[in-house]
Amino acid sequence: MASKKTRIIVGLAAVALVGTIVAVNVTRDSRNKVMVQIQKAGRRDLVSLVSASGEVKPKRFVNVSANVSGRITHLLVKEGDSVRKGQVLARIDSTRFEAENRQSEAGVQAQKAELQRALAELEAARLGFERTTKMHEQKLVSDQVQDQAEADHKGRVAAVDSMRRRITQQEAMLESSRDNLEKTTVVSPMDGVVTLLQKEEGEVVIGAQSFQPTVIMTVADLSIMECEIMVDETDIRNVKLGQAAEIRVDALEGIKVQGEVTEIGASAIVRGSGGTGGATQTSANAGNQAKDFKVTVTLKEPPANLRPGLNATADITTARKENVLAVPIQAVVAREVDKEGKVVDPNDPSVVKADDSTGSTVETTLKQVKAEERDGVFVVKNGVATFKPVKTGTVGETDIEILEGLSDGDELVSGSYRTLRSLKDQAKVKLETKDKKRP
Repeated sequence: MASKKTRIIVGLAAVALVGTIVAVNVTRDSRNKVMVQIQKAGRRDLVSLVSASGEVKPKRFVNVSANVSGRITHLLVKEGDSVRKGQVLARIDSTRFEAENRQSEAGVQAQKAELQRALAELEAARLGFERTTKMHEQKLVSDQVQDQAEADHKGRVAAVDSMRRRITQQEAMLESSRDNLEKTTVVSPMDGVVTLLQKEEGEVVIGAQSFQPTVIMTVADLSIMECEIMVDETDIRNVKLGQAAEIRVDALEGIKVQGEVTEIGASAIVRGSGGTGGATQTSANAGNQAKDFKVTVTLKEPPANLRPGLNATADITTARKENVLAVPIQAVVAREVDKEGKVVDPNDPSVVKADDSTGSTVETTLKQVKAEERDGVFVVKNGVATFKPVKTGTVGETDIEILEGLSDGDELVSGSYRTLRSLKDQAKVKLETKDKKRP
């Protein structure tokens, strides 16, 4: 009996030992597994967008400046008024210009009177020259008298010609003074709306003769509106004329306006140097500063309450794909792979053989092997994550197209970002449960 009891105890102890060993191995194996989030590659529709901010502007607008200097005596419009082409907008003090005009008119009249006197003297000289010529032919006067009469006639002709030139000059001065007088009346150059009034009645303005004439107001055609946006230099290659865009205006919450790309800037603009609403500047010495390109989106059927100068954001549709194989953007990571397509672990100190440029065999570490960085995903099969290089295509808001390297339904690691950043090829993985998800 004792012997049988002993065998039973020994058997139970062995079973317990085996169970303990198995439990330890299971626990150790579980601890070595990386917690990941998994998602299947599948077919879906993708829309690629380029988003940029800017401001709303009318397609056609004119800054109405003063043509002559003076004080504004009458301001006949206010902001928001609709105006017609040729309509009087303002008047500038014309006292000095009226005086200059009267002086020019008097000068023309005086020169014309002088011309009449000169013409009369020319006629007298002509008759005298003709009589002298006849008398000279009859030998009644000397050659000297004949020459004097001829010279006097030519002098009178020259005097008349000079007088006519003076009149032409004086008339040009009169025309200029009349033009200045007319410019004291400021008229609208186009049909539109007064969107900005910068000066008030009684203020002094500087005319167009200076380098910086005073802008009195802005008249704009609000029937055609645009959105000028600044697109990052890394995105501009995807933007093309005619692409559709959706505009969101900050001041008009919930309203989306459709538009179309109609202009793309040819030169980069240093970010912060100007752009929309300011003087656009390019810089050859900008170095590595961030740059943008100005893109104009013409709006289709803008709402009536849309006003120039409002901040807006444009989403330009640069590509649209239907029913393509896609995966989450964060699932695509970069790894260095050798010429055989195997992932290179930069921390592996093992030694491999490689041929140098001379054809001799040298020893180098894996870290020194020439490797190429490739985009890829970690495909999960039988609990093991294997890095698989892929070729990507269109990038959507949350997903990216896979052109080569995956099949529909393949399971791949989609998170977390911290895990994907350090995940190694052939790592054992375990699916995260909802209550154990990592941030």
